[in-house]
Amino acid sequence: MSTINDHEAPGAIAASIAADVIRSGTARRLGRDVVLELLGSWSAKGGLRQAAARPLRWAAARLLAPSQDGGEGIGPKVGMLLTTWARRLNAEHASDPACHARGRSRSVEAFLKGTDFGEIREMLERSRECTVRTIDAFNEALWKYPAKVGSILGSLVSILNTLVRVLSALTKPIERRVGPDLLADLILSLLKNVDAKAASELANDVCEIIRRLHTGNLLLARAGRPLFQVYLTELLEVAFERLDPELVTKAATALAQDKEAFACAVADALTARPELALSRVAAYGSMKTPWVRALSRKARFYDELDKNDLADALARGLAELDTYEIAQAINTLARVVNDLHETRPDMFANVARSIADSLDTHEIGKSVRWIMSELTEAFGGVIGDVPGVPGAVPSRAAGGGA
Repeated sequence: MSTINDHEAPGAIAASIAADVIRSGTARRLGRDVVLELLGSWSAKGGLRQAAARPLRWAAARLLAPSQDGGEGIGPKVGMLLTTWARRLNAEHASDPACHARGRSRSVEAFLKGTDFGEIREMLERSRECTVRTIDAFNEALWKYPAKVGSILGSLVSILNTLVRVLSALTKPIERRVGPDLLADLILSLLKNVDAKAASELANDVCEIIRRLHTGNLLLARAGRPLFQVYLTELLEVAFERLDPELVTKAATALAQDKEAFACAVADALTARPELALSRVAAYGSMKTPWVRALSRKARFYDELDKNDLADALARGLAELDTYEIAQAINTLARVVNDLHETRPDMFANVARSIADSLDTHEIGKSVRWIMSELTEAFGGVIGDVPGVPGAVPSRAAGGGA
């Protein structure tokens, strides 16, 4: 029986684990098979080697026979090793929090000095063709046997199904054994313990990097175009030259049709379980009310701000708005529509006429009549209180109601 305990040195525990691994049944079987294979190759020439190999095979089979006692394995000792290692690190960090950082700093510096990253980059660049050729050779050999490809794909499906089952098994105990208050306390305590100061410093650093990148992009502009735009234009020009417009259009159409198929499949499946859809409809108010309350709270926030500060901020924001470009966009859009109409005068009319011919005027008229009637009745008092609105219904609150 081992006398190792969790107060021993990590090295002693690690050595004991290694010894247990070597003594394990799997390692013994592997060692036995290796020895027997070597003896078989060594004695294949016959003669004295063949005669000497027989007792050696017997000895290997006896000495390396796997033990029948499985025991607890190395699990307990791995736990002891982690505990001992953590205890030692805690003691060292308690006395000197940066005790390991100094040594690692020297090691990292030595590593960087001794590493030629230019050679590594050149190695990676020159390996590109070889890597592609290796993949080509693999594909050429693999697709000679389509059944193997099917087996590989079937294995991926099996892995996915196993992963789903594993995740389900992991979540089941939470559902059965953990109450809502305990679960919320466990999960939300993680949020409570997040280092907000460090997170804000990280956000500041990221924002500063983005600002500097943008500033450098503008400083390196070419012919009034930011450098990012220049490089991206060159990249897209090369890429678009090799794109097949017809193939891209077919792929986009296929995706749109697949989206339709997905929607139809959901509708067909819900036909057998309408209660799923009805439960969502019944909970519509409960789902949308939090969004309304959030919008109301945001509106109250702006209402609580100092009106002068809000007005100054809004004035600065609107001053940066390029109204000329907005007008140009509207003008260009109108010109495009007009040019299309002049080129094909009947195009828009035909589309509108085909839609109008398919509308059910009876149902639409019925909807418009009851909607307008009920809206007028519901908002009549509000409209009546608005001065200067022609045809407003008098407010009931003002004594003008029917």
